Amino acid sequence: MDVSVDISNSGIKREEIERILEQAEIRTPSPEEMPFLRLTEEKKISRLREIAGSLKEKSENLIVVGMGGSSLGIKALREALGKGNGELIILDNVDPTFLSRTLEKIDLKRCSFAFISKSGKTLETVTIMNLLISILKKAGTELKGRTVFIGNRGNAFEEIAKKESCPFITVPEEVGGRFSIFTAVGVFPSLFAGYDVDSLFKGARKAVEEWRLAGKLAAVKFIHYLRGRNISVMMPYSSLLREFTEWYAQLWGESLGKERKGQTPMKAIGTSSQHSVLQLFLDGPDDKIYQLFKIKNYRNDVNLPAKSVILPFLSEKKLSEVIHAEFEGTVAALKERKRPLITFELEEISEETLGYLFMLYMIATVITGKLMKVNPYGQPAVELGKRVATAILEGQRT
Repeated sequence: MDVSVDISNSGIKREEIERILEQAEIRTPSPEEMPFLRLTEEKKISRLREIAGSLKEKSENLIVVGMGGSSLGIKALREALGKGNGELIILDNVDPTFLSRTLEKIDLKRCSFAFISKSGKTLETVTIMNLLISILKKAGTELKGRTVFIGNRGNAFEEIAKKESCPFITVPEEVGGRFSIFTAVGVFPSLFAGYDVDSLFKGARKAVEEWRLAGKLAAVKFIHYLRGRNISVMMPYSSLLREFTEWYAQLWGESLGKERKGQTPMKAIGTSSQHSVLQLFLDGPDDKIYQLFKIKNYRNDVNLPAKSVILPFLSEKKLSEVIHAEFEGTVAALKERKRPLITFELEEISEETLGYLFMLYMIATVITGKLMKVNPYGQPAVELGKRVATAILEGQRT
């Protein structure tokens, strides 16, 4: 695995970065400060692998039901890595049309199910769970042998799992949902899909070893935040990383958006977003910092024909050459407009690379929280909307 990060075009000098980190007393990350550093133990992975294997004996697909941190990480892995050896179907919205269209395409008898909620009371997750269990029971299909429940010990899911004789898989109480990709939340679906979890963890460990890079990333973004650049753009040049930008948006926004502080995450995809928001990036307000990702080697690269019908310079070019040229063009344009820029170059999109990026950004988020003097864990404001929604459904509010 090879990931290189260039902050030379960020507009921040190395001395200033070091000063900011030193003043905030940023030190080697510890599991006490960052509980997600405790990766799932091999013994537990072996058990998860065994459970996933037993489910695959009866099903081709795994329907994952979870919200936010219980689904965004695995969605990022699924889109980046593809189907693998088992299809993952992720239900993370109670939109009736979305659910109806999705379920119409699925033979539930050929599916297993993973219901994920740390509390066991997540409104949307429980809603979809009730719907699926009702459908299965009407069809005479047992949950036993094809269903797992994942959450904190002692929650309602554990009770249902016991009642239905299904496995209940615990997640560490101290690891919040958006930091949980390296727990059973991300590991179990990955094992079902046949992803290389060992390589995922290998990338994560390398990011921990290189935590100073996460510190520099945090410091650069924090300094620009102080300078009024309160929007953080992530723009990978690969559609396969679209869901990774969704994961990043939750991590950055929900962790840091507190006490009237925060840096708004903005998602874009090269090259398609060049035809929508690049004009804003180059000619709009200078209130953003940019993170662009280049992938050196794309799977299934394609050669263009020997003679191009239009634009003759395209003759015999590879698609990767076209997207690389587009990337370099955007970088050059942003530099010309003196927009602060951080560039990532990935050798390829793989489990190891993704593990590295997941961990790098989680460490950077916690360090940024320390620099901003906000608690990066929890989401207290989100709970207000949940309470109102629950009250409406209980008939206590109109």
